[in-house]
Amino acid sequence: MHPTPWHFWIVVTLGVVWHLIGVVDYTSIQYDWQPWLTMMSGRQAAFVQTMPDWVDGAWALSAWVGLLGVLLLAARVSFAPVILAVSMFATFVVAVWLSLFSNPPVLQLAGWPALATLWIAVVFTVLLWLYARDMHKSGVIA
Repeated sequence: MHPTPWHFWIVVTLGVVWHLIGVVDYTSIQYDWQPWLTMMSGRQAAFVQTMPDWVDGAWALSAWVGLLGVLLLAARVSFAPVILAVSMFATFVVAVWLSLFSNPPVLQLAGWPALATLWIAVVFTVLLWLYARDMHKSGVIA
């Protein structure tokens, strides 16, 4: 195994924080946690609680599998890039559905900040997957 580059723990920390926010968001909505739901309009809360099951499942994969992937990266497990690829794909699927196929689309439901956050999430998961893949190829994770 090669030495750990200086940026490894920075990326892992950012990944853990990012995915923890996603896990808290997902779980809070699933359990109807009122302090969290008060940050949304009634229309937004109703929307996320009535999404199709397959979108809800993709969202769960995006958040929970992403967190697992980052933790596996931290533990230097060789298949961390594969796990992060699952999260990346799920994030992309949710973003496409919310942007183009949901009724109403996220732009109409929550505005430009929500749409930007959604696609920043996609970019972040792609970059995290590419990073993990590079760490695997360079021998930092075996």
